Amino acid sequence: MLTLKQLETFVQVVELGTFEKASQRLNATQSTVSKRIGELEQATGLRIFDRSLRNARLTEEGEQLLELAYLMIESANKIRELNRQSDCKLHRVRIGFTELTALTWLPGFLREYTLERPDIRLDVTIDMSRTLYQQFQDSELDLVVIPLVPEVFAQPGVEKLLLEKVEMAFMARAGLVSGPRPLPISELQSYTLISQGKRSGFAQDVNRWISHQGLAAPAQIADNLLALVGLVTAGRGISVLPRLCVQRFAQAQGLEVLDIVPQPPTMGYYALYHGGVRVSLLEEISLRLKKAADFTRPFFI
Repeated sequence: MLTLKQLETFVQVVELGTFEKASQRLNATQSTVSKRIGELEQATGLRIFDRSLRNARLTEEGEQLLELAYLMIESANKIRELNRQSDCKLHRVRIGFTELTALTWLPGFLREYTLERPDIRLDVTIDMSRTLYQQFQDSELDLVVIPLVPEVFAQPGVEKLLLEKVEMAFMARAGLVSGPRPLPISELQSYTLISQGKRSGFAQDVNRWISHQGLAAPAQIADNLLALVGLVTAGRGISVLPRLCVQRFAQAQGLEVLDIVPQPPTMGYYALYHGGVRVSLLEEISLRLKKAADFTRPFFI
């Protein structure tokens, strides 16, 4: 039977030049070393050393075996290293967030979670929800936090956890929209609607709802949420925005929450993660995300 100990003994004999020196390095008797080499030759059917010479000189077959022995010993050492590090392994989780999360509770979560779980490394991507979801489908991300309509994004093998529902509202620069309140949504036809682009699942869901109310599609696009709020505060048009978050960080900009009938629906933000061997870890992270989620408070205020 071929064993790793035989190969390790063989390598020591080659590197040190004699059976005697190898026995000293291995803390074994010279007869034990000779026995292992004999067992190795018997197991492989090869004549490894030219014993007609004083020093342990390899045959051609021995040279070929030596290369393979180094590879096997290296692989064995890697396996041992895995075993030694099993209790302190650093888990890498690739996770994607949208801009609204990054502007609100994400910095606080990352700061606290890094201290709580130093064994987990979160590789964070910030992007539009449709882009994040595509990366999730392509297995480039392990977990994403995005606004979600479950029946649209249904996919076998994907776990979902609702983190929080975000209150949405039509907003405009104060005084831009005239008329009695509450104002029927049909009265907004004469105003420019500003929205995020097609890569935003948030915008697509809002625009779908707006279309069902009989309003025209958005006339202006701003993928960046802060740029979108900037256009609204400049009086360039109206938009459906996360109400409490925007009110807090733009409170001095003269923005008005429009009392419209009907009001836009709330937007659910979900953690999506793949089932499989790491499902317990991803579920644990998702529950921690749910605890931290607060889309109402900008982190910089």
